[in-house]
Amino acid sequence: MSSKVGNRILTMLGIAFATVLPGLAMAFVAVSPAQAATSAPTAQQAWPADAYVVRVDGLACPFCAYGIEKQFSHMPGVTSTDVNLASGVVVVHVKPGTRFDQARIDKTVQQAGFRLKAIVSQPAAGS
Repeated sequence: MSSKVGNRILTMLGIAFATVLPGLAMAFVAVSPAQAATSAPTAQQAWPADAYVVRVDGLACPFCAYGIEKQFSHMPGVTSTDVNLASGVVVVHVKPGTRFDQARIDKTVQQAGFRLKAIVSQPAAGS
C-alpha cells in the first residue's frame, strides 16, 4: 500500500473517530451523574429490614463483588449478598435473629481484601 493511500485511510479513520468521540463523551457525561445520583446511598434511603448495609472501600470490579460475597456467605445466618460497585455498598441479607457486631463485619470485609467504611443500616430489632 502506498503511503498516500495509507495516510488517506488513517485520515478518514481519524475523522470518523473525531466525529464519534465527542458524542461518546457527551453520552458518558449525561449518564454518569444520573447513575451516581441513583446509586449513591442517602440517609433517607429505605434499606431492607433483614439486612446489614455496609459501605466498603476498594470495590472496583465483578471479581471484587464475588470475593466479598464469598466471604459473607461463610458467615452463619447470611442468606444472600448484593453488591453495588458504583456506590461501594454491600447489602448482606440475614435470617431473622441473626446478629453481627461491627468487629465481625470488619474482619469479614478485611478477609475479602477491602476496608470497612461504615455500617449504614442493620436488621430491625424484630428480625
